[in-house]
Amino acid sequence: MKSIFNFVALDIETTGFDFDKNEIIEIGAVKYHDGKFIEEFSTFIKPLKKVPRFIKQLTNITEKQLASGTSLIDALKKITNFVQDEIIICHNVGFDIGFINKKLEKNNLPKISNRLFDTVELSRIYLPFILNHKLGTVVEYFKIDLSHAHRAIFDAKATAEIFLKLLEFIDENISLQLNFRLSEISLIAHSKTDLPIFLEKIVEHQKKYALLSKKKPWLDFHNRNYIEHKPEKAEAITVKETFKKNGLFDKKFENYEIRNGQIEMSKAILNNFLKNEYLLVEAGTGVGKSLAYLIPAIIHTNKNKTKVIISTNTKNLQEQLFYKDLPTVKDCVNIPFKAVLLKGRRNYLCEKKWAETTLDFAKIFSSYEAQDFLYLIVWKEFTKTGDISENSSLNANSLVWKKLSADRYFCFGRKCPYFRQCYLMDVRLKAETANLVIVNHHLLLADLRSENSALGKYDNLIIDEAHNLPHIAPIELGSSLGYADFNGFFSQLFAVRRKFQSGTLINLKTATKKSRFEETKKNQLLANIEDIIELIESNKIIFAQFFDELGKVVEKRGSYGKLRITDLDDHPFITEYLSEIIKFWEQFSKCFVTIRNILSGINSKIFVNYSLHLDVIDGILQRTAEFYNLLVSFYNPDFQDFAYWISSFKADDKKYPNGILNSAPLSINQILNDMLYKNVKSIIFTSATIAIRGKYKYFANRMGLDLLEDGFVQELIVESPFDYQKQSMILVAGFLPGPKDRFFSAQSITLIKKTIEISQTGTMILFTSYKDLNKVYDELSSKFTNNITLLAQGKGMSRSAMLNEFRENKKAVLLGTNSFWEGVDVPGESLSLLILYKLPFLVPSEPIIEAYLEKLESEGKNSFMHYMMPNALLKYRQGFGRLIRNKTDNGVVLVLDSRIFTKEYGRFFKDIVPAKTIIPFSDIEIYDYLGKWFSSIG
Repeated sequence: MKSIFNFVALDIETTGFDFDKNEIIEIGAVKYHDGKFIEEFSTFIKPLKKVPRFIKQLTNITEKQLASGTSLIDALKKITNFVQDEIIICHNVGFDIGFINKKLEKNNLPKISNRLFDTVELSRIYLPFILNHKLGTVVEYFKIDLSHAHRAIFDAKATAEIFLKLLEFIDENISLQLNFRLSEISLIAHSKTDLPIFLEKIVEHQKKYALLSKKKPWLDFHNRNYIEHKPEKAEAITVKETFKKNGLFDKKFENYEIRNGQIEMSKAILNNFLKNEYLLVEAGTGVGKSLAYLIPAIIHTNKNKTKVIISTNTKNLQEQLFYKDLPTVKDCVNIPFKAVLLKGRRNYLCEKKWAETTLDFAKIFSSYEAQDFLYLIVWKEFTKTGDISENSSLNANSLVWKKLSADRYFCFGRKCPYFRQCYLMDVRLKAETANLVIVNHHLLLADLRSENSALGKYDNLIIDEAHNLPHIAPIELGSSLGYADFNGFFSQLFAVRRKFQSGTLINLKTATKKSRFEETKKNQLLANIEDIIELIESNKIIFAQFFDELGKVVEKRGSYGKLRITDLDDHPFITEYLSEIIKFWEQFSKCFVTIRNILSGINSKIFVNYSLHLDVIDGILQRTAEFYNLLVSFYNPDFQDFAYWISSFKADDKKYPNGILNSAPLSINQILNDMLYKNVKSIIFTSATIAIRGKYKYFANRMGLDLLEDGFVQELIVESPFDYQKQSMILVAGFLPGPKDRFFSAQSITLIKKTIEISQTGTMILFTSYKDLNKVYDELSSKFTNNITLLAQGKGMSRSAMLNEFRENKKAVLLGTNSFWEGVDVPGESLSLLILYKLPFLVPSEPIIEAYLEKLESEGKNSFMHYMMPNALLKYRQGFGRLIRNKTDNGVVLVLDSRIFTKEYGRFFKDIVPAKTIIPFSDIEIYDYLGKWFSSIG
């Protein structure tokens, strides 16, 4: 198959992403005929403006190389002459050819109009299971050498190799039938390449050699969601014999370290399960809390034939538990158990929707949606779980996925003809009989709202990363409404695409016409269907106008995409629109009630697929009722107990209505008591940062645990095994002006620059806002020399890619905001200096925070000390926790916020962490401390 295309693989390096403002500084290309290398082209281009430091750092292109480069016009003429009329292949062809064509156009030269293939697009179609589709990732997957990444000629060579490897991969793994389906879809898809021609050639080749083709089974490409441990000889175990010297773990692992805190925590959890009590347990970094709760959970479930739900906040921990920690336990213990990784239903593909969509995709999808649909075809062929998180090619928030994912309103359960193949039912049935079910906080809270429809009844719950729950719960237990909610619902009911009508109402209409029953009822049914279609078509515009108006209001008056609502009189248009929408909704719902009544009076035996249609209508009625209640709740807001705000998002289509209505309860105490605590016998709340100065009062009050019977909630603090006094030091720049002072920024940046230069070690700088991060980044970018790698959140690299680079580099500088304050594990010299730009106080103008602060003040409480301060202290501890990750780590924390010294509350920050806090009064003192520290550790 490698020989079916002759092509040129091309890559460029530029000074930025703007076709108009930025310049091309290097072009590289390689030519292949019949799968064999023919020749290459490479040139540097002399820039007209100074090249940004980070570009030179990224590409390793020197000033000397650029100075020796050719002119842009000369380079453009040479590359167009080199490619001739060959197929051009790029890794992101829209960027490379788009950039070149813009420069050709500006210089009055003919644009490139060759056929274009894109290895990003092709890898998204054929390799949906890899981590992402960046050049480096695809190169690594195919084991292609790329020692000089971000250099045009080397990237061009890598792109050519990727293309050839993809052809080989398709030949060995992808069937003719699958490629034929891809080919059909590509004809209506909005691709910026000549994908239909590529697929047509592939299909032609496979047809020609169909009899010789033998597809290899494609194994181990996906993650499982089920673990079953069936030891040959089942043996009961205890906590002690698992963790002790010469115990189960010690015998299995080299350099196993006994941790007394881990044993103490594990015993306390098991005891808590037995007594049916609640437990708050803080386990410091290094305790090994995951295994400390997995072992007692398995012992308890095995002995008592019960189920334990384990909930985490982050996907990282969820996957660590399931794919790393549980397999570790499985290797060490001879106690049988079943574990399931369970997610919300929207994460799973609906087989019924897939079957209907595949049959009529041209009627259902727009050209943009058809392009996204392409990225599901190969994945669907091989997935065993139907979990979209396996598929890196498609965003789970895409419209296509919303049309194909499981939906409780249109789910028929055991009546569904695809029930036996249902991914959601499969994993839920496994969860019913599992000992351990791993979920995240979002599913846990959503399940509470739906009366345990996903998790069923359970008596034991472990909540890890519990410190996040007070922040997540109000949002998850709140509500939001956007245009996509209504438009998606209407599209499921009725849609017109390329003159084809589709949707639930059309299906019901077809079934009605096919069925033989009383003509009067048939006409009534058809008339109501037409009435609903007319209602939808004539009123959709109102929803678009309303949510568009909301988005515009946020843009004009909001802050960071949000605007709090404290009085609807300030926004009369909201009341006017909601009044009109509610009237429409009442009429809309009434038509469905009429349809339901007519159907219930028809003999089920004479109506085509009667029970399925009845279930669909019941689902629609349930959904319309929920929508109605939400609309009314926003029309008659309860400002005393809820926060209300409008938010907006950046849509790809600038004309898309992007406003969203939101509400959240200000207090979750009673809600959790009613929904959770009354139904679950034993709950473990654990985290590395959950207590404040050894007390759980703040967390307990926020979570409503103070409402429970005295003595029912047990408490335990397990100290970290690390010697923070010896391993770390905290320096506070007490001489700097306060964060609000106009001189703070300039002076702090000067201190940061000098500190990094003196330390010459891996440095992480944590911020509380992107505004501060960007300002510091811009300053450091212009001042640092090429030998320091500067990484920053929001500058083109993913979080995981940044962390990988940071770990490997050893002397890089990483700038991060909120998500880097926790869940980041960088042991060793890669992180030896941690700089906290400001104390991590919450933004008081955030709608839900502002409303909660007002509520506290109305109750006569000091909102700063009751809420802002405890949150900041916990966040400060989380930030500090990034520095020391094992017993051999050493490092310094530098705090640039002098309020620790100047404000009375500063003493709380000094007391909250286990390391000694020193307050130097000059930059010279800081440099002296740093110099001595880093010279003493080698």
